Amino acid sequence: MQFMRTLECIIRKGDCLSVLQDYPDNFFDLIVTSPPYADCRVKTYGGIAPDAYVEWFLPRSEQFLRVLKPTGTSILKLLNPWGTEQKKETKNF
Repeated sequence: MQFMRTLECIIRKGDCLSVLQDYPDNFFDLIVTSPPYADCRVKTYGGIAPDAYVEWFLPRSEQFLRVLKPTGTSILKLLNPWGTEQKKETKNF
């Protein structure tokens, strides 16, 4: 006899630097994130200067690594930061 496993999905909105501090180490199986783009969406996100982006992103990536299980997956979605044209690509596996 097979038993069904419970699957819990947690979707949180906010700055991951503060939101992820609420979770213990090795908690998540999957992290999906789409951080602000350097200077591309100033009206939406307030913008981050390109020369400050790495310094801004590194503390957040440390939180991702801390809360992600060793067998977990992290998906980081970034668009073309140099223009408004978005390229869509589909791959069949």
